Amino acid sequence: MYVKHADLKTDSISQLPLWRYMDLWKFLKIVNSSSLFFPSVGLLGDQMEGKIPESVYRGMKEHDRRNGREDNFVDVYKNFMEDYSRNKTLILSWNAAKNESFALWKMYAKDKLGVAIKTDITKLKNCFKNTEEEIFIGEVSYFDQDNPSYNIGHFSTLLSKHIYYNYEKEVRCLTRMEDDENLAYKNIQVDLNELIDEVYISPFAFESGLLEIIEFLKEKHCLNFSIKMSGINDSWL
Repeated sequence: MYVKHADLKTDSISQLPLWRYMDLWKFLKIVNSSSLFFPSVGLLGDQMEGKIPESVYRGMKEHDRRNGREDNFVDVYKNFMEDYSRNKTLILSWNAAKNESFALWKMYAKDKLGVAIKTDITKLKNCFKNTEEEIFIGEVSYFDQDNPSYNIGHFSTLLSKHIYYNYEKEVRCLTRMEDDENLAYKNIQVDLNELIDEVYISPFAFESGLLEIIEFLKEKHCLNFSIKMSGINDSWL
């Protein structure tokens, strides 16, 4: 189920659509299994994911030094937070934006058979209502390495990224593994009729028959989303 947490904010995206871009085979897996794929943070391929920025770490060490604390508390805390974030947390990302993103189509729906799921924060929260796992949802904040605004908290290593990534306008769903779990990923059951508002067909699809495929899947699985062609004109490509 979705669990509200004081450290996680979604207020600024309450009126914005949420998007997830993908190749068709990933959409097929979602629809056929009624589940969403949550990889571990360590599987994302970004070595900085789940880590405390170096400038923040140095600031924490300096703060302790000025206050006469010379033990290794900061190092122990840093190692624990980073290990837990990268190895004990599963994650799913969305893009919060008023409109489609040409760049994100190119990045995440690489072949001609790409789609995007469009939802909103209320529907996203509600789709987990019968989920066994606890799901936390929050906006990612973006910091400047040279002048970081970084709040240390339960989810700070997971919901803070370098300002270079702010074009992603990312919203993350997070869930924690049990102590005895050591998973690379987990497929988490969701209510797809709660989740999916619209499915957009890639601007690169052209005459691929993708519309007919999505219509077939919608009917087969008794889903009630709308299907739309991308608003990006193929003459721009």
